[in-house]
Amino acid sequence: MRGVRSKALRVALLLLSVAWRDTGAQSDHGPVFLLEPGLLSDNFISSRNRTSSTGFNVRFETRFPTRHRLLTPVIGAAVEPYGTSIAGDAAHNTPRLFAGNIFPVWGPRRTKGWLTVEAPLLIYYTYGGGGEHNHRLYGRDIYAQLATRIHIGQKMLRDLGRVWSRVDAYGFLEQNLTPNKVFGVRHKDYFNPIALVGISIPFGDGERAPQ
Repeated sequence: MRGVRSKALRVALLLLSVAWRDTGAQSDHGPVFLLEPGLLSDNFISSRNRTSSTGFNVRFETRFPTRHRLLTPVIGAAVEPYGTSIAGDAAHNTPRLFAGNIFPVWGPRRTKGWLTVEAPLLIYYTYGGGGEHNHRLYGRDIYAQLATRIHIGQKMLRDLGRVWSRVDAYGFLEQNLTPNKVFGVRHKDYFNPIALVGISIPFGDGERAPQ
């Protein structure tokens, strides 16, 4: 499993280097910077002796549009600055870094501009990550995400200006594909997604391309 994480990290770095090259060739589309405040909830489906928790979450995401529909590298970070409803949960009030690629699933053209569905594949660098063989505080894990974005700004807030017209409401489900053992539990939990909801505020020169 450690080898899988290392290979995935190399793939993420390769995607990022290709993105820099392709965005440089596209003068009309620069990186898109997203500020995404919202709520995070975990252990709400399969807790494995852990209590579900919720907290205020802040994500920072940078996307690199390219000429290739299936290639949209992304890097970012997320943190719960006030922790979660479980006191002392260090895994959720320390920063988490991520990098990967965003694969399109359903474009706004199919929903008259209302909805976009994506499937990002991400490498997370987190406190306590990396499995039982990682003896450092931080480690890498691979996450699959199902991301739904509702384009409320474009459909409902266009009269308030360009910034408000690009605001989205989002709902994500994230699943760790390389889960680690939970303390006191013999088996790993292969289905315990994390839910995130909130609003997405884009900055920069990139534009959402209809799909």
